[in-house]
Amino acid sequence: MLKILLVYATNSAGTFVVADIINNILAKDFSVNMLNASETGLNDADNYDVIILGSPTWDYGGRDGMPHEMMMELLNKWQHKSLAQKQFAVFGCGDKMFVEFCAAVDYMEKFIDSAGGRLLLPSLRLNNFFFELDNNTELAKKWAGDLRKKLSFQA
Repeated sequence: MLKILLVYATNSAGTFVVADIINNILAKDFSVNMLNASETGLNDADNYDVIILGSPTWDYGGRDGMPHEMMMELLNKWQHKSLAQKQFAVFGCGDKMFVEFCAAVDYMEKFIDSAGGRLLLPSLRLNNFFFELDNNTELAKKWAGDLRKKLSFQA
């Protein structure tokens, strides 16, 4: 069975809610382990076929447009790992009123590329998650469903 690691970092729980939606959809067909980025270790990526990363866009180290602090700490741990055999998917929450809307997604995509990983599908970017809850929930469900279909062909 395909093993999936779903890692999220969250500030106001929006990214957690999205991760939970994704987990509920994928867990119907796959073995999914959902972890907060702060609970994810250096070698956790080794045990999974697919890694899903989710983070809000944040200020990290005085720079806007970065992943949440806990996600950055994890990516820094993984920066020297070869992830060439890994498949990835990425999602993020943001606010379009900021110039750096969902820039954490861009950062994580670049990280994956530099580590030799491969994105399975276009990343999910959600605007004002709780203020547009119904629409964003539907977008998250659709994205997770698309990922589920793509992974079903590999299982």
